[in-house]
Amino acid sequence: MNARGLLVEDHNGQDFLLTTESGVGMKVHRLAVLQRIDGQWQPVKGTEELACRESLIGAFVDFFVDFCRVLNSSGLERVPAITSAPGRPKTRPSAQTKPKRVVTGAEQ
Repeated sequence: MNARGLLVEDHNGQDFLLTTESGVGMKVHRLAVLQRIDGQWQPVKGTEELACRESLIGAFVDFFVDFCRVLNSSGLERVPAITSAPGRPKTRPSAQTKPKRVVTGAEQ
């Protein structure tokens, strides 16, 4: 399997893909934002790109935090006495905002 990016569906049902691309002839990478329009991935340009990129990064962070919670909770089920330290809460509060749908990899 090859992850091509982070696929996010916004609250209006639009699909966006946050992916990386390397600069031609340079040793730099940048985050690119693509939007699915009529079944084709089109780059988002201009000021809309910056706003979309920030929202997609936020969705990625939310997904990553949820992913860590899953890993932590599966560990708690196996060895509850070792993972809970005295004076520390056993659970973390849930995130206030979540993307409507987050899927890793590109769906086409």
